[in-house]
Amino acid sequence: MDAKRIKKFAPLCALAMAAASGCLSADAPGGRAGEAKGEDAMQVRIAEIEVYPEWLEAYLAAAGSVGSESVAKEPDVICIFPMQKKDSPTSIRIVEIYRSEEAYKAHLATPHFRAYKEGTPHMIKSLELVPMRPLDESGMKRIFSKQDPN
Repeated sequence: MDAKRIKKFAPLCALAMAAASGCLSADAPGGRAGEAKGEDAMQVRIAEIEVYPEWLEAYLAAAGSVGSESVAKEPDVICIFPMQKKDSPTSIRIVEIYRSEEAYKAHLATPHFRAYKEGTPHMIKSLELVPMRPLDESGMKRIFSKQDPN
């Protein structure tokens, strides 16, 4: 990823790291997202994607665009953070965090997501959406206190 793309996604980094380390809560009584029920539960998932090498640059542009546009335009999209495996650039992981199941469903209906979804199938060799359950909600404040605002 070039420096311009890295800087574009840097503000989302703390959220992605919080999700990956399990530091997000569902704001539900009892604590853990796995314990929250219904549409009020925060939705966290990791999209595991393998892209055909000849489509890599086009896919990276599409994924970056839909991620930043979703976070900017949808108040209940907390994080969409695309990443590449360092040793396998066609292996993409996207941390996705939505305030609720309803927010996730609304995201799927947006024009920018529909354009991404309809414009990239031929680029994708495989896709798996992996639901995640945050484990340590108490670590969130520590993660954000270390975030450099610049």
